[in-house]
Amino acid sequence: MKTLFKSRMLIVAFAVVSAASVIFIRCSKAGDSVSPISAGTPVAGLMSVDKSWTHDQVHSNIQWATSFYDYSSTMLTGRVNNFNFRPALSFSDSDLTKCQINMWADMKTFNTGQPGRDGNGMCGPSYLGITYLDSNYSQVDPNSDTAWFHSTSIVRSGSGYLVNGTFTFNRYRAPSGNADGTPITHPCSMYLTYNGVRNFPSSSGTGGEYRAGFTGSFMFLRSDYMDKASTKQYIVVPKKAAAAGNVIAANNKTYGVYSLSTGDSVNVVVNIEMYKNHQ
Repeated sequence: MKTLFKSRMLIVAFAVVSAASVIFIRCSKAGDSVSPISAGTPVAGLMSVDKSWTHDQVHSNIQWATSFYDYSSTMLTGRVNNFNFRPALSFSDSDLTKCQINMWADMKTFNTGQPGRDGNGMCGPSYLGITYLDSNYSQVDPNSDTAWFHSTSIVRSGSGYLVNGTFTFNRYRAPSGNADGTPITHPCSMYLTYNGVRNFPSSSGTGGEYRAGFTGSFMFLRSDYMDKASTKQYIVVPKKAAAAGNVIAANNKTYGVYSLSTGDSVNVVVNIEMYKNHQ
C-alpha cells in the first residue's frame, strides 16, 4: 500500500514539474535574449563623456510619477519630451571633480499621454502646477518655461553615484515676498547609475560610434515649488490668436497653481543616451 502511495506521489510531482516547464516555455518568445543589445561589443573600462559626445534625444526620456489624490499607490504618470544639457554633460569615473550635469527640461512638452487632459486649461498641466508659464506658445530661450537641475558635486554611492545639486522648477508669484517670476530653487540630490559604454561599428567596417547610457532618479515635493494657497486649480489659457492685443494674456505671470488631485511627492526618472562618432 505504501509503495502504491509513493508511486502515485511521484507521478503527481512529475506532472506538476512538467506542467511548470510547459508554462515557462510558452511564456518565452522565440529569439528572446537576456541582453537587450544584440549588436556591438563591450568597451573595456569606462570612457569619459565630455562635450565631444552628443545627447541622443531620440533614445532619451524623462518620466514622472505621482499618486492620484495622494490616497493610494495608484499612480498618475507621464513624460517630458524635450530636455537637453547646457553646457554639455561631462562624466569621468576616474576624476569625479570633472563631472558636470546641467540639465534643462522644457515643461511645455509635459504630457500624461491623454490628449483630453493635456491641453490648455485641462487638468493635466496642473498636476505639476504648470498651467501658466512664461511663454504659452514658443520657447525662445531654455531659461524660459524650463526646469533645471544643476550639479554641484558627485560622489560614489553603492553601485552608482550621488549627484548633489539644485532643482529649479516653477516661479514665485505675488504675494509671495519675492519678485513676480523669480525662479524657485531648492537643494536636490539625484542618484545616478552608469549603464555601460558599447562600441557600434558600422556595417561597412568604417565609421560607427560609441554609446554610453545613464539613468538618474530623484524626488521633489510639489508644495516646495508651488502656491498651495491658490484657490484656482486650473484656468483656460487663451489661444495664441486670442492673446493678440490682450496685454493680460500676453504677459501672464501666474505661476505654480497647486492641484489637489495629485500627491505632493513626484518621482522623476531620467534616461540619458549619449553617443560619439569614431575618430
